[in-house]
Amino acid sequence: MARILVVDDTAENRALIELCLRGTEFEVSAAASGHEALESCREHSYDLILLDVVMPVIDGFEVCRRLKNDPLTAFIPVIFLTGHIGDESEKLAAYQLGAVDYIQKPVDRDELVARIRVMLRLEDTRSRIDRENVALRRQLGKLQESLGDAVESLRELQLLREEMAGGRDPAALVVDGQGRVVSGDGVVIELLGELAPGCVLASRGPGPLRLWRLIEGDVRSAELVVTDRGGQVRQLLVRVRALPGGMRLALLQDLTAVRAAEQRLRDRDPIEAAAPAIDWPRPEFTYHMTDFIGRSPAVDELSDKVGLLRQTRSTVLIYGESGTGKELVARALHFDGQHRNAPFIPLHCGAIAPDLIESELFGHEKGAFTGAQHASAGLFRAADGGTIFLDEIAEASAAVQVKLLRVLQRGEIRPVGASQSRIVDVRIIAATNRDLLQMVRDGQFREDLYYRLEVVTVHLSPLRERLADLPLLVDHFITRCNRRFERLDRPLRGVSRGALECMLAYPWPGNVRELENVIERAFALGVGDVLQLKDLPLHVRMGQPTLASRPLAQSSDVVGPHVAEPAAADPGEGDLRSRRLSLEREAMVQALQKCGGDKVAAARSLGLSRSTFYRRLKELGL
Repeated sequence: MARILVVDDTAENRALIELCLRGTEFEVSAAASGHEALESCREHSYDLILLDVVMPVIDGFEVCRRLKNDPLTAFIPVIFLTGHIGDESEKLAAYQLGAVDYIQKPVDRDELVARIRVMLRLEDTRSRIDRENVALRRQLGKLQESLGDAVESLRELQLLREEMAGGRDPAALVVDGQGRVVSGDGVVIELLGELAPGCVLASRGPGPLRLWRLIEGDVRSAELVVTDRGGQVRQLLVRVRALPGGMRLALLQDLTAVRAAEQRLRDRDPIEAAAPAIDWPRPEFTYHMTDFIGRSPAVDELSDKVGLLRQTRSTVLIYGESGTGKELVARALHFDGQHRNAPFIPLHCGAIAPDLIESELFGHEKGAFTGAQHASAGLFRAADGGTIFLDEIAEASAAVQVKLLRVLQRGEIRPVGASQSRIVDVRIIAATNRDLLQMVRDGQFREDLYYRLEVVTVHLSPLRERLADLPLLVDHFITRCNRRFERLDRPLRGVSRGALECMLAYPWPGNVRELENVIERAFALGVGDVLQLKDLPLHVRMGQPTLASRPLAQSSDVVGPHVAEPAAADPGEGDLRSRRLSLEREAMVQALQKCGGDKVAAARSLGLSRSTFYRRLKELGL
């Protein structure tokens, strides 16, 4: 149903036009002044405007001009209705402002309805043509991008062909059965160094030694990487032929430029990230966790376990390295189950100061401590009937551990300062990246609470153990960043073959969170239509994480260590800032280990305030 706005300062005229349009397919609204009309157009959308010319303060011409200058209302058809008999110049001015019709009052009902229908059909046709033009322009843009990629690929292929066709003749080297050089041309000396007749090939450095092993092993054809006399790394194709008298001929073809051209082609070759490396078959009826990306066997096994647990109220303990998606699993356990409409409250146990976490969890009475001007219900009462997710449960203080034990045993909580306990029905899901059993042995975690929490355990595999899911994750993050960075007209279409191979070879100590950051970094730095090798951070391209991470040691029940220790830095290497950060990180880790993970005690031992210590932990990635 088309919406029509009638603008006239006379109530009788507005009522008359509304009466004319009653019983038609139009929905009619009215405005008594130009200001009211402009305000109504900002708040509502209209398909056509019937506009009076002569009005106080702002006349119809001024209203039309403002509507046409606003991109949000410029395409609304405007029909002028006027009882003023003037010359043709006023009608011409109306059309010049953008009006589609100019009608004298009084107007015949049938004529008015007919003209409105004609103008609406014309507007529908114009809108359809505009949409088709936009679609054609987008299609043309994609074709131009594809053509540009094809031209660039052809140029690279031409360079590759020229490199292969215009390459130098193979270098020839003759050796006897003991590896002594019989003869060699100048190109061999350029590639492998000075090789005088009679010298032993194996004694002339690592490159000649590897070459002799190929010759000695009767390898017919192989590739060899050497460093030439100028210090440049060369890739050689070695072909070995037997000669009379036990001698052998080695032909060395320099493929360095050819391999570089091939790598450039591979890096420009886009791969659709949506296609997983392995298409794992799954039955259509199988449950899969909401928002958890992956189709590998590890994710399938995890989904099957969550599918069983989501309909229960059992306590669940989730083990997994940082960035593996522990909170996503907790949300799936709650929101995919029968209690999805009940509250779900997540809490990071290390994000709240130890002296406040008890009040946050269990609430407090008015006046229970300094600053408690009002009573607070606490998170457990807020989550009554639902789920509370305790992330990094290993960082809970000893006092909080005692109260958590009471909640798990009897469903009782006692607010700070209260004399009586209260009963709550809350499902507890906890998560950690530390070995709770080892913490129990070290006296850092209550044994009784450990066994209360570990009713059912769920283990999350790190990204390096489910690399088949990496292409799906990359596609997911690219789609999300295309929307976030408003790249809908020129979206990132995928990753190149070279970039994907590099990402598959990287260990991802930060897991999925680190992968998301790498994709977002590329968008922030203006990546083109294909994410290429050069768009990845240097440490990813080199396969060397910025922080050395010790992965969680998976056992049958628990996972590994408490704190990721930094790699020992050579004090003679790196710039001053890197060395300072490395030493600071090492000192903080040692303080945490010495204090048994107690952050307050570790901060005190280093002479830092608690807030400064927490901030530096976050900044250093600990």
